[in-house]
Amino acid sequence: MMLYNSRQYWDQRDLIELLALDSDGQNRYRSHVCDIDVNGGVYGGQLIAQALWAAAQSVSGRSPSMLQMTFLQEAHPLDSIEYSVELLQDDRHVSSRHVYGVQGTGLIFSANVSFQRSEASSVRPRPLERRLPEPESLPTLAELAVSHPRRCEAFQLRFTDCSVLDVRPIHDEISIDQPQVNSEIGYWVRLKQPLPNEGCLHHAALAYISACWLNRGLAQSLSLPDTRRQYNVCSLNQSLWFHNPQIDANDWLLFLNDPDRVLSGHGLATTRIYQRNGLPVASMVRDVLVSHSE
Repeated sequence: MMLYNSRQYWDQRDLIELLALDSDGQNRYRSHVCDIDVNGGVYGGQLIAQALWAAAQSVSGRSPSMLQMTFLQEAHPLDSIEYSVELLQDDRHVSSRHVYGVQGTGLIFSANVSFQRSEASSVRPRPLERRLPEPESLPTLAELAVSHPRRCEAFQLRFTDCSVLDVRPIHDEISIDQPQVNSEIGYWVRLKQPLPNEGCLHHAALAYISACWLNRGLAQSLSLPDTRRQYNVCSLNQSLWFHNPQIDANDWLLFLNDPDRVLSGHGLATTRIYQRNGLPVASMVRDVLVSHSE
């Protein structure tokens, strides 16, 4: 099958369109649409989701258990991305894949993805033991941007009419403008366009969602009035551990960011992800770098 060479900008409506990859039959895949972030580069959630989806094409009957990605170079929206999948392990319980992301002759990321068989567990997951505001009672990002115009650039996700995600931050008016140092930051997220329940499609959707928000506690830890104006914030590494073989990205998912740890602009943000019923879905760790804008 010939690889699709032309580049298209994704309209943020149908996530399946973004995940669709062309294959050359040799465990190599190529993207043919591009999701652009607020800085004009390729959105990191696209890379994570497509890497997981490419790895899953060589695995049958197993669900994702872990994804770890190291970002090496910025991906440019005008160039297609090739995903090269290397088979590392296939035993009775675990399948492991290494995925390389390449643009031209440059390596833009390196990722490891693990899959395992779904087996009954005698250990019951510990649910979230406190109640938080229901997502329907919270304002959308677009509504927050209207009510807080001076802070709208701090919201990392675009709030266009055709955005694929509905994001509801759990903030009051004070914490939006001046979030407290070392305070937990939470938000609800769901897909606007429902996905069918096929393969690990919802795991890939969660991987896409996972990069949509960056804990602004990083800026407060650095005592910066507006990180996005004066500084560049980029992810160096991101890891996801899936705790449930069944994920429903069509329903609301709760993201709770723990206080960040920052040293000389190098930050570590940890996040717990829950279903609406309070049961844990995944855990995430992001290694980020905050540097001066040129």
